[in-house]
Amino acid sequence: MQGNQTDTRGNDGATAALTLATIHSDAELMALTPEWEALCAALPLQHPFAGPDWNLHWWRHLRARRLLIHDRLHTFVLRDACGKLVAVAPMMISVRPGLGAFGVKVLQFFGADPNITEVRGLICHPDHSDAALAALQTYLLAHRHLWDWIEWQGLSPDQARQLSSPGIAQPTARVMCYRPLPSDWDTLKGSLSRNMKEAIRKCFNSLRRDGLQHTFEVVGRPVDVAAALSDFYRLHALRAGRDEGVPHADTFRSRKSRVFFSEHAMMLAREDRLRIFRLRIGGKVAATRIGFVLDDQLYLYYSGYDPRWSAYSIMTTLVIETMRWAIAQGFRSVNLSTGRDRSKLRWQPQEKVLHNAIQISPRTRSALLFNAYTRLRSYPLMHHFSRKK
Repeated sequence: MQGNQTDTRGNDGATAALTLATIHSDAELMALTPEWEALCAALPLQHPFAGPDWNLHWWRHLRARRLLIHDRLHTFVLRDACGKLVAVAPMMISVRPGLGAFGVKVLQFFGADPNITEVRGLICHPDHSDAALAALQTYLLAHRHLWDWIEWQGLSPDQARQLSSPGIAQPTARVMCYRPLPSDWDTLKGSLSRNMKEAIRKCFNSLRRDGLQHTFEVVGRPVDVAAALSDFYRLHALRAGRDEGVPHADTFRSRKSRVFFSEHAMMLAREDRLRIFRLRIGGKVAATRIGFVLDDQLYLYYSGYDPRWSAYSIMTTLVIETMRWAIAQGFRSVNLSTGRDRSKLRWQPQEKVLHNAIQISPRTRSALLFNAYTRLRSYPLMHHFSRKK
């Protein structure tokens, strides 16, 4: 691990001395786990993609090691004057093509996958966010030969403006929706719009009207997880295969993605941090959704359902039952994941906007390479091979 000390200015204007170190080996990354977990536990809004477990599994299974792209570990660790960990930037240098020193070098966060990782970015205590980015900038400008451009994610609006290179089309922001929970279901239901209350009523009445009943179950025991994940992958693919309604990708269509997530989910189950919510109709699983337990916060991940039951709004029914369960279990909030689609907005959630930025290296070659690479990415064949897992 290599380090240097950088004087930066914190959010409150006071001078903060942060020590920056870089990690280039899997062993060093794993050794950071206890401190990294403590840092994540201190974050006001938690999500499963910030922790060391997700990132270590991701690096083990999903980093690129192909001819056209090769990922090199280049993670940043920042500590305060007392040596306490205040920020981790789980990053890598992706070399395209993956050969030698002449390839294009892109510095980016772990999670460059087909949206398996929904949130990416600097994991940082809020009091040190600006100071940590300032320390990173000092390091990166001094080591500009290491990178051609950086794909920043999870920034504030001011940070995105500061880091965005002029004249470059910048990525759109990502919105994370979460719903604080009251102490009882009736209070939550009473706070919703008239249309949502009517939708809740119809979800249950439509099944009863046709002589159908649903049962809600929560899977969490490790012994039950493998079978529940098999149902999840099947129903997730069925949902993606629908020709009607909002299009959904089959996020776990590749074997590599399923192996990664199955291993991670089983680890979470052993630690009592996984819940798989299921809705049965006629004894068969009709809908399912993955949930991550983060202390007193619940994060709802991907879902799947049998399209034969779509007329009964079974996914809405499943979320309703999950909300009722979360309140009964004492959760403080439910994170509805990213995106501002109607299924989330009807719960009147609060939002956290995560801004992104592309920063081009000051080196002369970097702007030329970025423009050339952007043009190549528009060719279908190049896109196919660069995204292939």
